[in-house]
Amino acid sequence: MNIENQVAINYIFYLQTKSELDNNFYLLAEILSKINISLLPISADDLKDVDRNKKIHLISIRNDFSSAFAFNQVRKSFLDTAMAAGKISLFDISSFSEIETAVKYQNKNIYRYFQLPQNLKQVAMTVAVDFFRDRNTIAEWPGGKRAKLPSMNNES
Repeated sequence: MNIENQVAINYIFYLQTKSELDNNFYLLAEILSKINISLLPISADDLKDVDRNKKIHLISIRNDFSSAFAFNQVRKSFLDTAMAAGKISLFDISSFSEIETAVKYQNKNIYRYFQLPQNLKQVAMTVAVDFFRDRNTIAEWPGGKRAKLPSMNNES
């Protein structure tokens, strides 16, 4: 199959902290689907088993105490480690304060915080822009180019 014929499937995971999905998920999914991004609900246990070879984008909404407690449990178990390794990019939409290590993660562009109440359409557009910007960046070696050594042959 040619590379030109392959269709890119764009998806962002939604951290499901309750047994049922809330209305925020359906609103975000509707907005993101118009931009060709699928929003996939995933539980914390399933998130641990996802392939770590490529970067995962994750949306978490913490708007009550139970979701905040579940989010903190996920952070303790594996989320902080995965974010430190650069394997998960988190969009944290919360009515609570941002996480303690937010500055370190924001500098690496793997953590984005949105304070509730906020218009979810604007949040979805910002998430989409960051998602496509992250997908289109090409990783470069930060050390520059290797030096060329002069030839050791004496041809004179």
